[in-house]
Amino acid sequence: MAATRLLPPALVPPSATSPMPSPTGLPALMNIGGLIFAVRQSERRRTVGITVDRDGSLLLHAPAGISADALSTWAWSKRSWVFRKLAEKHLLLPASPAKEFVTGEGFDYLGRHYRLQLTDDPPGTAVKLERGRLRVPRTQTGADSRPEAVMRWYRQRGATWLPRRIRPWADRMGLRPGDVDVRDLGYRWGSLGKADRLNIHWAAMQLPVSLLDYVIIHELAHIEQHRHTPAFWATVERALPDYDRRRTRLATAGTTLWLGPEPSL
Repeated sequence: MAATRLLPPALVPPSATSPMPSPTGLPALMNIGGLIFAVRQSERRRTVGITVDRDGSLLLHAPAGISADALSTWAWSKRSWVFRKLAEKHLLLPASPAKEFVTGEGFDYLGRHYRLQLTDDPPGTAVKLERGRLRVPRTQTGADSRPEAVMRWYRQRGATWLPRRIRPWADRMGLRPGDVDVRDLGYRWGSLGKADRLNIHWAAMQLPVSLLDYVIIHELAHIEQHRHTPAFWATVERALPDYDRRRTRLATAGTTLWLGPEPSL
């Protein structure tokens, strides 16, 4: 069955949004030239900024004291840049490939392709990679929950593999990250949580190791540089001189990864 995709949140028609008043005096949502921005105001910010998220949603960062008119005027001046970024994000937005949980279906792990094999192992037997096959007991789960079993396998493999991969990169960069959490992050490859915890999307375990390294280094760099400033990218480049090439490859690779079953409508 063909997969479907929602409009990027930035382009949802204004009638589909429900702006709510904000305690800061700014609206929670702003429609600026047909673009929908969520507004986040902070006492710590000194400048206005825009974040274009991987799912196409837009976040407008505002310093304290700025008026809605001034914020709108500034964001309007950046519309060309935003549309350019949304066009680039199109690479990341195609619906993820659907999977049929039958023997012979293909799944990637660390950049290599494996075929699924339904087995007659007893109920409760864990999914495992064995002799080049991703073995899923047909009696362990009903057809609807086989995807959950495979996603759980990716999370478990990531929880074991990622800390060993992160450690030497962190040492090389002189950083001390916290724990690693492998989970669903929506349209983000990774994020930095409290206590410098690295959150990595379970679907990233399908990527080649060279691209996973980029994801890891990107999140490690956020330990010292919270925003995507020139200093942030300089930190990434010192660890990974060809990071820009890997970032481009990651954008393309993201269109081929399985992100789990589609929610029922």
